[in-house]
Parts: sequence; C-alpha cells; structure tokens
Amino acid sequence: MKSLGNIILLSCVLALVSCSGGMKVSSPDGKNALSLQLDDKGTLYYNVNCGGNVVVENSQIGLLTDNPSFCFKDGLKYVGKTSTTINEEYTLPAGKKHTYINKANVTTYTFENAMNQKVDVVCHAANDGVAFKCEYHNETPLTVQRELTEVRLPKNTTSWMMDWTWNYETFYPERAVDSLNNGEYLMPALTRVNDVWNLITEAEVYDKPAMHLMRDSVNGKFDYVFAREDTTFVCHAPFKTSWKVFMLGDRLGNIVESTLVENLNPPTHLTDTEWITPGVAVFPWWGNYLANSYIDTLKTYVDLAHEMKWEWLEFDVSLINTPLRSSREWENVDWIPELTAYAKEKGIKVYGWDEIAILDNKKGRDFVFDRYKEMGIDGIKIDYIDSDSKYAMEFRDTACAVAAEKHLMVSFHGETLPRGHRRFYPNMLTNEAVRGAEYYTFKGDRCANSTHNCTLPFTRNVVGPMDYTPCTFTIREENPRTTTYAHELALPFIFESGWVCMADRPEAYLTSPAKPLLQKVEAAWDEIHFIDGYPGKYVCLARRKGAQWFIACINGPEQRKVSIDLGFLPKGKYNATVYCDGDDAMHTCKVAQTKVVESSQTLEFDIIANGGLVIDITKTK
Repeated sequence: MKSLGNIILLSCVLALVSCSGGMKVSSPDGKNALSLQLDDKGTLYYNVNCGGNVVVENSQIGLLTDNPSFCFKDGLKYVGKTSTTINEEYTLPAGKKHTYINKANVTTYTFENAMNQKVDVVCHAANDGVAFKCEYHNETPLTVQRELTEVRLPKNTTSWMMDWTWNYETFYPERAVDSLNNGEYLMPALTRVNDVWNLITEAEVYDKPAMHLMRDSVNGKFDYVFAREDTTFVCHAPFKTSWKVFMLGDRLGNIVESTLVENLNPPTHLTDTEWITPGVAVFPWWGNYLANSYIDTLKTYVDLAHEMKWEWLEFDVSLINTPLRSSREWENVDWIPELTAYAKEKGIKVYGWDEIAILDNKKGRDFVFDRYKEMGIDGIKIDYIDSDSKYAMEFRDTACAVAAEKHLMVSFHGETLPRGHRRFYPNMLTNEAVRGAEYYTFKGDRCANSTHNCTLPFTRNVVGPMDYTPCTFTIREENPRTTTYAHELALPFIFESGWVCMADRPEAYLTSPAKPLLQKVEAAWDEIHFIDGYPGKYVCLARRKGAQWFIACINGPEQRKVSIDLGFLPKGKYNATVYCDGDDAMHTCKVAQTKVVESSQTLEFDIIANGGLVIDITKTK
C-alpha cells in the first residue's frame, strides 16, 4: 500500500509539472522568461526571470468580483494554450524612435474555475521585457472588487519608486525594497537585483482605472490596487485587465531604449496622420503668469519661435486675465484670430489650454474644439485631471478620439503616467506627470534638482513623452535652480516629448551662446542610444535625427569623469562642437572649438557637480 501511495503521489506531482511546469514563455533571444504555475489549491502564480536571475518571485494572479462565478482566487484548473509570434514594425509621428520594432513570443493559457468560467492569461515575452494580462469571458458587466495580483521582489532588491501623490509630481528616491513602509506607491517602479534591472509599469488602460502598488511589508510583497477613487468599479464585458509590464535587462540601456509599453497597445485606427506635427514650442506662462492676456507679448514669443526655428506657440487661451484656473473671458476676446494669423505668417502653429471641468462633457468639448479650429488653433493642453479613476481614463480616451476627428493635437497636464496611449492616439503628443521646471515658479516648493533629473530618464520618461518644460536658464527668485546652465541646455536632448515646451523668456534664448544648438532641438527622434549612467547620479545618451547626432550628459551632485565611446556612430569622421560648463557655470556655457572626431574614438570629459554638456555631431563631407 505504501508503494501504491508513493506511485499515486508521484503521478500527481508529474501531472502538476506537466500542466504548470511547462507554462513558460521566453523572449526571442532567450534571455527573458515569464512562467505560470498552479499550486495544489488551484491558485495561479507567475514569476519573471532575466538571464537566469529571478527578478519577480512566485506571485499570485487573481480576481474578485461581485459575481461568485467570476472570482478567480483558487480552484483553477488548466485547460489549454495557444501560441503565436509577433513580428511587426510601425511608425509614430513622435517618440524616442521613428520605427518601432515589436518582436515577441505570445502564449495564451486558459484556466477554468470551479464555476466552469474561464480566464485567458496572455503572456508576452520580448527582448526588452515581459508582460501579461487576464481576459475574462463575462457577457454582462461585473463589479470588480479587486485584483488579487501581486508582485514579490527578491531580498536585497533596490528600488526607485514614487510615493503615492495625486498628480505624479514628486520624486523617485533610491531605497531598499525591504525598508519600504506599508503604503501606496506609483509606477513606474525601477528595481535592481543581482545586477538585473526591472522597470515595473502597466499598459493599455482606456476603460478602467489605473493601478498602483500597495506595499505589504509583513508578507513581503506589493499588491496591485486600483486608483483610490475606484477601489471597486463596474467593468465592461468582457473584462480585460491592464498589461502588467516588466521591462528587463542586464544593462540600463535595455530599459531606456525600450518601446515595450507602446508595443503592448493596439495600433491606431487613424488612416491619416499627416496632420500630426510634433515640434518645439515656446511657453509664455513660465516667464509671466499673465503673458497670455496680451497679444503684443504673445507676438514676441511667436517671433522667438520663428527666430529659433521652432514650430509651436503654447497659447493658454482660457488663462486670459487669470493666472492659474480657467476663465471664460477668452470667448469675448476679438484678437485671437489676429494672433493665430500672425503666427501662421511666421510658420508657427498654435495650441491652446483648458481644463477638464470644461471639457468632460460633449457640449463643452464641441464648443472649445470647434472654436479653436475656427480661430486657427491646432491643438490643446488639457489640465487638472489629477486622477487615475475610470472616469479620468475614459475621459482621456474620449478627448483624444474627438480631438483626432477635428485634427487637434493633445497634451494632458495635472496628469497620470503614460501607458502607451500614443500608439492608439498618435495625436497625443505629450503628458506631464512629472515634477518639472514649473516648480521653479512656485515659491518655497521643493523644485526639480540634478538627482531628480538624473532619475527621470530611467523611470518616468522611459514609458512615454514627458512635458517637463526644460531649458530654463533664468534663475527665478521664487525657487532658484541648483543645476548649471549646461545642465539645463542638455535637458531637451535628454528628455523626450512630442511637444518640447521651451519655458524661458525670449531674451534667455536669443542671447544664449548656445543659440545655434538650440535651433536644432527636435521633438521627434529617429534613434536613441544609451551610453552610460546610473539613476540619480548621471545620464549620458545620444539621439539621432536624420544624419544629425547629439550626445547629451547631465550630472548629479558629485563631480565625475565621463567616457563616451563613439562606436555607435556609423564608421567615419565627424565635426563635433561641445557645449559645456565654464567658469560662470550658473549663468552661461562654454562653446568649445569644433573638432574632427572619428567613430573609433572615446571622448572623456570632466563634468562638475550638477553640470552637463551637449555635443553637436555632424558627418564631415
């Protein structure tokens, strides 16, 4: 009997291994893997592996709803699987790359609960990371009570993640995961364990609330939780969760260069995107809260954009005669068409500004959007959303769709984290969700600093465009910057945004020794190449537009030597002009004499604390 019992036990173990041990999807290069397992209670778990290193330990997947038939906590059994591969290329009007490459292995595993209801777990494995989502088969709406999905990180994991805040406008401090208190944290969350990097985020969130991470230090895990406004919500049928995304690599370049979040979103339904024109914008509000009230002032910014070879004016239309919140005075202002006509003569487009309280209904949207088109305005910044609720996510979806119908480009402020929306809505050019240069105008509020700036390229800006409003040379009395002039100069080359909003006053740019470089700032790049860096300490990367390359470096609070291997450049010789910190580093930059370099060279620079540099690289003839 003992032998028979052992045989039965062994058979059960083999059955479990055969159905769950084989549930593994690997990336095309074999480095990244996502595995699923069922335990003896029928509870489903996943884990994430990169290069043989476990970066997410066995963590539960599940769902609770108001309908017992559609609860997936335990009692699950494996039903079957289907597998496919993705191999596609697509382009977007703006982004860190012109051509997005999406290659992945995808397997969908189907499970059934005790009520004979099924769930499909779609597992996506690519060379830059893995992701999964759950698709349920409900035919009528459900009240989702919570996801049971969690993240268990290994011991000794280091993290860079943001404490919860309503507008994503705070910092990503470096902390040991084991030291984190119980509480709510925002994605993206960058982690490092065993020299493997992992950026945790989500993708494809249009009709449901966004998710956060709730720390449970007692059980050593994070739980995925819905936005505070929607701890429970009614979902559409059939309900599909967001993609749970893990960008992976043994080098930070895998994270910085990744387009996984866009790749996990559906392709756009727009057949014509020629009207979508990213570009560099001038931003009068930063220099004067009431600048939008005066046509003559705005014309000086149009002249600035024209002189600097930039493309856009941000005209905060409903801030006429008010500094911060929307008014309706613009509706009776007769000079707006004159301003847009003046801008058009100079080759400058105009986008406006309003807030969600005006635009969250059809009547308000149609009125503002139609009036904008009548007045010659081609885009809109929508502000004060400040929510991850289902209502807010559906508002963004509707606003982008209606704006696209009217050929309006969109920016969102007071905003949530991008989750790949710009693939589906390429007219969405940028989002805020960052503590940027506007904080220099807020007296006494902790502003952006070099540590923060050196963390953003590894966290916030990885997952989508970022409206930081960079390159502010003027030192504001309200909140003086601590970064150098060259550090500020490097920011529009370090940070990526479909509308690069240059925030300073006209004289700051027109008299800058870096004016020739500033005239080359781009908002849509063809290629990105990460060179070196570490979160919070320094960043050095290269961007290409056409045949033109730029190398930009920003430094944190400690002086350092940076080595730049030019091997990423096509073979040949190049003219290199260096803009760097000089003796008066806070107020101006030094322009080094142009010299010829070769792609086989390595350049070395000493960068002062809080400093930066930019190298303008052009192929010799």
